[in-house]
Amino acid sequence: MKTEFDREEFFNLCWEKSILWFCKNYLISYPEFKNLCKKYQIPLPPNGYWMKRKFGKEINKPKLPEAYNDTGKIHLIFRTKENSKKLKTAGKLKAIDSNSKSYDLEVPNRLPKNPDPIIQEMLSVNPKKHPVVNNIWDYTKRYDYGRISVSASKKPYKRALCFLNTFIKVMKTRGHYFLFCYERAYIVIEGIEIAIRMRERSKRLYETEKSGYRSSKLVPIGLLSMITGEYSNKKEWQETPTKSLAEKLPLIITYLEKTAKEERIWKVESAKRRKERAIQEKKEEERKKMQKEEIKKLRIIKQKSDLWHESNKLRTFLKACDENENLTEEMKELVTFGFKKVDWLDPLKFSKDELFDDLDPHRLLEELK
Repeated sequence: MKTEFDREEFFNLCWEKSILWFCKNYLISYPEFKNLCKKYQIPLPPNGYWMKRKFGKEINKPKLPEAYNDTGKIHLIFRTKENSKKLKTAGKLKAIDSNSKSYDLEVPNRLPKNPDPIIQEMLSVNPKKHPVVNNIWDYTKRYDYGRISVSASKKPYKRALCFLNTFIKVMKTRGHYFLFCYERAYIVIEGIEIAIRMRERSKRLYETEKSGYRSSKLVPIGLLSMITGEYSNKKEWQETPTKSLAEKLPLIITYLEKTAKEERIWKVESAKRRKERAIQEKKEEERKKMQKEEIKKLRIIKQKSDLWHESNKLRTFLKACDENENLTEEMKELVTFGFKKVDWLDPLKFSKDELFDDLDPHRLLEELK
């Protein structure tokens, strides 16, 4: 195994060995390895490459880009027990906030004598139970007591408790708190609830049965992962053989606080938009209401205009009839009757008719057409 490579050697090795192999054998983390390849413009195998290689499928390996001008060597350090331990325990992990307050993030190998009350609840043989009404769990209610879900075997479970005890202690010191809802746990940051839980990672093993069918099963591998958030906001922090979850604690805390702050800003802006939308909807509602009232008035004007024109037409006809000397007696009676009814139809005459008092002149005219 070499510790010094030229660019082409390192490129070929990247397509022969996985990133996990580099992390196990050299003192380099996954992000550091990715940044190194980015710096030297070294293409890495795509997703599915190792599976294709395992089954002997055709692989299209790209050419090494020639644009890079630096001819310097790539140096890596062998990973040994000594330098790995020094790397993990060299000083206590610290996180510093904007007020320059430091918080001890070192995760011990054993739980202290007096762990946090949440951890005590998780260790309790008789845990507190949330009330159930009519055999129904109300997931809208939150309680200040409960357990954080940890799905792991015995040894990883103990490590998870140690990790959670430090995590809870630091988050409470930073002014955050925890709520519980039956089998769910939430950390509350700036009023924003973020679900948290832990599990033991597992790998899928395939085996061929006597019947010839291929089956698989999940086998725990002793590594922990922490899951924050739910649904589209879910993020999983995984422990690796070279980097424990305790080393990722500063990143987890920073991510949670940043996520909560962003969601808080989004909620404030969303509430502002809802308020503005409600004001606009109210204005639009008032505008439509005024519009309906004015349309109603216009309809009345149109009806009265129609009545006025119709009454004038009838009046002109009746005057012409009245001036005719050859009218019969029956027609003269109709003309006299017509003058009375035309005055009732005319909206400008305001004439009353006891017999037609309950009738609508406009509707009557529509029926007469």
